[in-house]
Amino acid sequence: MSTPPIFWVVEDHPEMAKNNCDWLLKVDEQARCETICEPQKAQHRLSSAQPDLLVADLLYGQTNGEQSAQPGLDLLRFIFKNHPDLNILVYSSEPLLLSPLAEELSKHEGGFVAVNKMERRSLFVEGAKSALSGELKLPRELRSLIKLTERERTILHLICQESLTDQAVAERIYTSKKTVQNCVQRLKEKLGVPLEEETTNSRVSLCMEAIRRKMMTT
Repeated sequence: MSTPPIFWVVEDHPEMAKNNCDWLLKVDEQARCETICEPQKAQHRLSSAQPDLLVADLLYGQTNGEQSAQPGLDLLRFIFKNHPDLNILVYSSEPLLLSPLAEELSKHEGGFVAVNKMERRSLFVEGAKSALSGELKLPRELRSLIKLTERERTILHLICQESLTDQAVAERIYTSKKTVQNCVQRLKEKLGVPLEEETTNSRVSLCMEAIRRKMMTT
């Protein structure tokens, strides 16, 4: 019997935090959801434990009554540096505040999904599932700022110029097929290629876009 997942919700509005936990139980009704009211407290907790998924806003109230993105961004910087495989769902009304973290985000190995609070709630649940699966999903405006990692460039070369299957790529670079599949999904997201069902055409579109951007030769 598998261990129920642990979710952390970092949110300074108690009602919103509870509501987020209620929606996360739609992902897994056996999950344990904990709320943390401040990014700094979440950072401290991460020194001794790590959840399966961390849900965080970007804006937090300050003592002067205003809201600031700095605490939320500092938490994400800490995670990117110290917990590169942590799955994260950013749930914020201002997801473009992530822009200063584009370089660090490009290298993050865990799932990372940004969902706008203005969107329907079902996207929150879908985003949580995607993040738990290790996927990358970002607002269109952020994609142009995200760079490819060295591993992603290697996999892009192997599937486009050597026409290797996911399994063959995995064997070539000594990793799992699932890791390669997640990497291909991230490549599609970063290059703006539709993420629908896995088809030969989607791979062709990915390779054509890479050639268009001069990431490889024909």
